[in-house]
Amino acid sequence: MTKILRGVAAACVLAGVAGLSMAGPVILGGDDLTDHGSRSAGGVNLEGWLYIEKAVSNVLSGVTRSGAITTNIVALGSAANPTFTASNAGGAIGSAANVLGKTVTYIDGGSAINQFFTDLAAGAINPSMLWFAGTGASNDLDASEGLALTANATAINAFGASGGGIMAHGSGPAAYGWLSALLPGLTESFGCTSTGATLTAAGNAAFPGLSNSDVDSNAGPCHSSFTGNFGGLTTLAFDGATTPRSYIIGGGAGTIIQCGQPGQPPCNNNQVPEPSSVLLIAIAGLGLVAQLRRRQSKSGKTTT
Repeated sequence: MTKILRGVAAACVLAGVAGLSMAGPVILGGDDLTDHGSRSAGGVNLEGWLYIEKAVSNVLSGVTRSGAITTNIVALGSAANPTFTASNAGGAIGSAANVLGKTVTYIDGGSAINQFFTDLAAGAINPSMLWFAGTGASNDLDASEGLALTANATAINAFGASGGGIMAHGSGPAAYGWLSALLPGLTESFGCTSTGATLTAAGNAAFPGLSNSDVDSNAGPCHSSFTGNFGGLTTLAFDGATTPRSYIIGGGAGTIIQCGQPGQPPCNNNQVPEPSSVLLIAIAGLGLVAQLRRRQSKSGKTTT
């Protein structure tokens, strides 16, 4: 193979690798820190809302979703709360976004959530991250909204795999029915002790800038934890129980939620989600090389 042909092959493969989108960050908590936080008169987020601000900032920094972004955050299950009322989920994400200088699109109601995922599939809206309002505060997820999220679990998984960020709060089916649909071996159950909660090494690596005081009782209580098969997720924070429980799960950029199943990537964090694409592009590049060599052979020209 000539130097030119080798260069073409390498360029094809490298272009293919560069074109792949790494999966986005994920942070899922058994908390209702939307309810246990507020905004000061000076515009500073306090307690649980400070955690949301820091976590959202980290998630957005790891997003790799392609295309023109039309809104930074889609808040699923909340209406806008422009006055940032304490213990209000819409106020919590609104205040976090305001401090960070980010935009929020609010999707409130089960029908509106279903329509959002239709619009997402059609390319009519392209957010950087999805934020789930959770439970335990006002202006948060109700049963019909939880059902709509569960019905769109596959779309949520695909959004994350495409490079979009995902953050969620809450307890019970309204909050995590969609996650159970993706990972039937995972159990989200009531029981969590925020006093003494600590970030794991994976939590610190995935979300630099967060500290134990952002996730423990200084921020507010937690209510549920996760056990079982986490798929491509990992424990980001343990609660403070004598036998620690996984209270926040997820991962940084490259995190796949559903994995290891037919048609899904292996359960390996921080991996490009579609390695098969590299092989296909490499094959295509080699095909181009072969075609160029045939043309050289016919013309009787050779190069070294």
